[in-house]
Amino acid sequence: MLFIGLFTGLFTDLVQAKCEDAARAGVNWTGCDKSGQNLSGADLKGAVLRRVNFTHSNLSGARLQGADLNFSQLENTDFSDARLERARFNNAKIMNSNFSAAFMDEARFSRTEIQQSVFTSARINKAYFYEVKIRQSHFDKAQLNKADFSRANLVGTNFQKVVAESAVFNNADLEGADFSEANLKAAKFEEANLIKARFNQADLSEATIRDAIIDGASFDKAKLSSTIWVKYQRCRNGSVSICE
Repeated sequence: MLFIGLFTGLFTDLVQAKCEDAARAGVNWTGCDKSGQNLSGADLKGAVLRRVNFTHSNLSGARLQGADLNFSQLENTDFSDARLERARFNNAKIMNSNFSAAFMDEARFSRTEIQQSVFTSARINKAYFYEVKIRQSHFDKAQLNKADFSRANLVGTNFQKVVAESAVFNNADLEGADFSEANLKAAKFEEANLIKARFNQADLSEATIRDAIIDGASFDKAKLSSTIWVKYQRCRNGSVSICE
């Protein structure tokens, strides 16, 4: 019994020491409370940050390439200008957080919940947003080339002026989403819900919206050259606003 007690105490101390470890590449803070921390510019490359509470924390400019943030709590968290390439946010809870101008190529957000957050001007190329739920968030002017939003819930999301060539939105719920002035060349919206979505002045050349629902959607001045329309019709080169 004495041995068990000593082992338990040692294990507890090790767990506490883990959470008290200084910020460094590869640190393991699994399950730790890091709320209200100033980690601006910190080197956390490859860090294990699963289930960490970063509420009200400042990670602006931090280096988090390849970090594991799965199941983390990110409320009022600042990731502006952070390096988040290949970081993982699967099943994380993100609310009122700032990812403006962050570098997030190949990041993963599978089944993540994102509310009232800002990704303005972020680089999010080849990122994975499978079955993500996004509400009242802004991706305006972001780079989303080859990003995958398959089966995502993106109702009312702001995608104005994004560059999202070859991005995938198949089976996504995009009701009321705004893609005005977006570059969506060769993007895929197959079987997506595009009710009341706005594509005004967007470039949908060679994109496909096969079997999508477009009731009330707006394509005013949108470029539709060689776009695959709802019923498999290919729009003529030079088509604008209307698939001809």
